[in-house]
Amino acid sequence: MRAVMCAAGPEQAVADASFAVAQEPPWSPWRDQALCLCAEAHLLTGDVNQAGALFAESFTVAAAAGNNDVIVLSESELALLAMDRGRWAEAAERVEVALAAVGEARMDDYATSVLAFAAAARLAVHRGDLEGANRELTRAMRARPSLTFVLPFLAVRLRLQLAKVYWAMAGYSAARHLLREIDEILLRRPALGVLLDEVSEFRRIVTSSVQGGATGGPPLTPAELRLLPYLQTHLTIGEIGERLFVSRNTVSSEVASIYRKLGVSSRSRAVKQAATIGLLGG
Repeated sequence: MRAVMCAAGPEQAVADASFAVAQEPPWSPWRDQALCLCAEAHLLTGDVNQAGALFAESFTVAAAAGNNDVIVLSESELALLAMDRGRWAEAAERVEVALAAVGEARMDDYATSVLAFAAAARLAVHRGDLEGANRELTRAMRARPSLTFVLPFLAVRLRLQLAKVYWAMAGYSAARHLLREIDEILLRRPALGVLLDEVSEFRRIVTSSVQGGATGGPPLTPAELRLLPYLQTHLTIGEIGERLFVSRNTVSSEVASIYRKLGVSSRSRAVKQAATIGLLGG
């Protein structure tokens, strides 16, 4: 419970969750939850590799025990970690598992399910499926009140993921509202480690858009979303066109549109901005 509330910061949460893992034997019905909480605590310290290993272990234990709550949460977190690293195929498989578990157990309104909807929305935006993204956003926003400061790391991470998706789709009012909800949670649980840095970085983008007299551009089109990952490569405009089976002029026009919508003037800045709002893996 101390690890869940994270009232004393990430390091203490790691200690509390690690103690729980050590005390729960392999046959314990609580072991998968202890592992999952330990993973969440390590994520707050910035130890992504250890967090990923623990989420994978918690999923394996939960799958053997038939614990859908932990299955959904572990796979959702692993999907988001895969997206952050640009591993979209892996992310898609994990999102599919998480959503299947939600549907099987009818867990649409569970606090542990909301992150799955956010991950699915982010994946849909990356694919250029804006209708699908809106559908998952609706599910997430409907269930998000169940995530409060009692589960602060999930409550904040969920709202940050949703805010990034809304921002990418030009839902600026919704993104700012979610940031305000995050601020309310942080008043009660301010010690959330590197998650605070992620919130600050996204807030910088929102603030700079407002100070620049803009609220952000319109959302990227499906064609622009398909092109976006190629900006991370060393391919020329012509070579990108060959990969996408479109003309050089079409690629140039779409790149210019991406720059305008992201409020940048260079390829490197476009990649950095897109990664920050969740459209690309870092």
